[in-house]
Amino acid sequence: MSTLFETATRPILKWAGGKRELLPEILKRSPTKFGKYIEPFFGGGAVYLHLAANTANRAQFSINDVNEDLIAMYRDIKSRPYELIAGCHELEKVFWDKGYYHIRSQFNGIDRDKNPVKRYEGLERSCAIIVLNRTCFNGLYRTNKSGLFNVPQGNYKNPRIIDPENTLRLSELLPAIDNIHCGQFDAIENIKPGDFVYFDPPYVPLSATSSFTDYSEAFGLQEQIRLRDYFAELDKKGVYVLASNSSAPLVAELYQAYQIDEVECRRNVNANASGRKKINESLILGNALKRALA
Repeated sequence: MSTLFETATRPILKWAGGKRELLPEILKRSPTKFGKYIEPFFGGGAVYLHLAANTANRAQFSINDVNEDLIAMYRDIKSRPYELIAGCHELEKVFWDKGYYHIRSQFNGIDRDKNPVKRYEGLERSCAIIVLNRTCFNGLYRTNKSGLFNVPQGNYKNPRIIDPENTLRLSELLPAIDNIHCGQFDAIENIKPGDFVYFDPPYVPLSATSSFTDYSEAFGLQEQIRLRDYFAELDKKGVYVLASNSSAPLVAELYQAYQIDEVECRRNVNANASGRKKINESLILGNALKRALA
């Protein structure tokens, strides 16, 4: 595996909590030899993209996310990238003609006055995710209690909606359709000793107002406990498990049986510039992974 931290292929989405800046620290704690690679909380996929570009056995890789629209978009990128690129260009024209909130209304199937409108489906819906992501506030993916995307428009003079060359590289690097899953984090089967699993869940909030990472559904205390138990189960099997999370005291309590390394990372989702600073995040190593790195 390459020791380079830059990867030619970039995530197609701006993603709150994305791992591009943290990638060097993650790679330091990743095994150099492993069987399959599994990423159950895929999001923007920065870690996957580096490993897939620098590992010969990426045919065995699997990705997963509970967000159905996100996974449908990745399946479209994999199976019909040229159509998706063309669709993004067409929707970009709609953005400049009718505006951000028109596309957001079509994505939700309801306008800002709560009137029903025709909802984007299929490939057009995948393109809408990309257009909204590139033009919304700080690339957030956030829904309200009704499941409606409610992020306001960002302040961009000339946003670049789609990079065709990068999209084609991403299509090549993504796993086969059968290995692009939509489900809970423990839904992927046949994980064996020597496989590598990286968990990047919605973080335990550092404060009551910082839960923006809950982009799909509530991921509260019980889900964090269930994830810890699954982490422990895989570790006992000899699977190399690595997880990222916040530096909240709850994380240290849940994973007290494991090595927890605190690393600095800059986060830029705060509305105020003064809040855009480096914070500590946790990287948690399973015992089998720790032995492999020794």
